[in-house]
Amino acid sequence: MATATMKDVARRAGVSTATVSRALAQPDRVSSELRRRIEAVVRDLDYTINASARSLRRNDTGMVLVVVPDIGNPFFSKLLKGVELQARKLAYAVLIGDTEHGAARAEVYARQLEARRADGLILLNGRTPSFAGFRVTSNAVPRPLGPRYPIVVVSERIPGSPWPTVGIDNVAAAERAVLHLADLGHRRIAHIAGPKGNILTGERRRGYRAALAKSGLPADPDWLVYGDFSIASGRRAARKLLVCPARPTGVFAANDEMAMGAIVEIRAFGLAVPGDVSVVGFDDIEFAEIFDPPLTTVRQPRFEMGQRAMALIGRGLRGEALAAEEVILESEFVVRASTARAAPAKR
Repeated sequence: MATATMKDVARRAGVSTATVSRALAQPDRVSSELRRRIEAVVRDLDYTINASARSLRRNDTGMVLVVVPDIGNPFFSKLLKGVELQARKLAYAVLIGDTEHGAARAEVYARQLEARRADGLILLNGRTPSFAGFRVTSNAVPRPLGPRYPIVVVSERIPGSPWPTVGIDNVAAAERAVLHLADLGHRRIAHIAGPKGNILTGERRRGYRAALAKSGLPADPDWLVYGDFSIASGRRAARKLLVCPARPTGVFAANDEMAMGAIVEIRAFGLAVPGDVSVVGFDDIEFAEIFDPPLTTVRQPRFEMGQRAMALIGRGLRGEALAAEEVILESEFVVRASTARAAPAKR
């Protein structure tokens, strides 16, 4: 059986080849009814875009590079699925570079774009590649350097970056998480923050402090400890909190893994979650719902974040200028069994 072509799809769907191309590459620019009709024909004919032929015509690689700080972190799994699905629609393949939190490795991966081994770059590590970066002049105005490749930043903003960013309002989401604990009657609320100097750490810490101020609660410096987004660091942080003279009854962790580590340590200390200490996480990774107890957390739309980032890359690959816009998606607060009303104060 002969391989189906775009003309075959257009003929079966009763549209032009240009419309088929637009529906596959820019689905938001055609009606939902037309898109569904074309996608049904694509599935029926088992049509796939000839990426090799397209690359020869356009003189591109057909590859998009995604740079992640830690491929083992479950936060990135669903996000990468979103990138992959959208890339497939655009007939691009996805390369993943794991920096292991190293600046040198990040630079090596990012330079694949400069060497034309990839056509676009999605940054999940919050670092600026030196070759396509920017310098801040004396009047603090970012000046892009070098050729303008399609680059999109996801989750962790790069201050002053000339590229679009896809993420959520971390300050508001963190504030909502801490207000939940305050609404449950907790008056001693601690925060396990991410690593110092990290953009997400700063934004979620701001939300924590804003919620305390709004609720008229104390901000004891002993109740703010730092981790590195790992389970082990969550355990270490909880250990410090549990020996405070005024032990917190509520804990907000800057990600789910640290929240899980904190719960393990709280139980090892002989306390119950949420009976003695309520714990809130951030991200809603796959394990959050099945953890014991199921974790109350902030759900990030990770799949959509990946899709939107790749869609922006697609616009850049079509020659559109990508502005330094912020695409802010909605987060959701998910209440599960790791939080409960604070126990009455002992007299």
